[in-house]
Amino acid sequence: MKTLFRSILLVACALLSFTRASADPITFNVSINTTPIAGTAGFLAFDFLGGIPLQNNTATIAAFTTTGVLGLSSSAGNVTGSLTGPPLILTTSVFFNEFLQGTTFGSGLTTFSLTLSSNFVGGSTPDSFSFFLLNSTFTPFTTSDPTGANALFVIDITGATTPIVFTSQFATVTVTQAGTAPVPEPMTMLLLGSGLGGLAALQRRRLRQRRLQ
Repeated sequence: MKTLFRSILLVACALLSFTRASADPITFNVSINTTPIAGTAGFLAFDFLGGIPLQNNTATIAAFTTTGVLGLSSSAGNVTGSLTGPPLILTTSVFFNEFLQGTTFGSGLTTFSLTLSSNFVGGSTPDSFSFFLLNSTFTPFTTSDPTGANALFVIDITGATTPIVFTSQFATVTVTQAGTAPVPEPMTMLLLGSGLGGLAALQRRRLRQRRLQ
């Protein structure tokens, strides 16, 4: 009986250590100026990575506009919709979820709204949304992202759900939550989801190799 009681107590403690927090969805307005790479062919990459454990969040991209010219698109993982039709939705029911939109970058702005759900398991690795500009060989344009993944911005869903915006000589980006000021660009910052960024970069290289074969 003591052994059974001890086992139940250990299980209860383990469950309490992973409390789940859920809040209302948060919407951000994103604006990206691609003038420095205008006329260059490449891709807009929307990545949504599942944390450990998977926390089943959704990212919805809507109200998309661009001065560029759109081409073909492709996706991996749990992705539905498009930038020009039904809203683009990525869900972290699996680890790696990505939507790639082919484009010739324009001289001016690309804008969209991003709505994220807010499920977070305390003590876990959070789900993480990131955005990249890729060249025609699927290589990210360089940014100040300290993980080396070269994201233009990252949002880890931790309850606070605060965007982290990076600098780049190839583009500038602002991310604004409704009713707040634009998020400043950090010189350097350690990300809670930095490990996910590295894994995403590895996954993208593998997918790129398959596309080029």
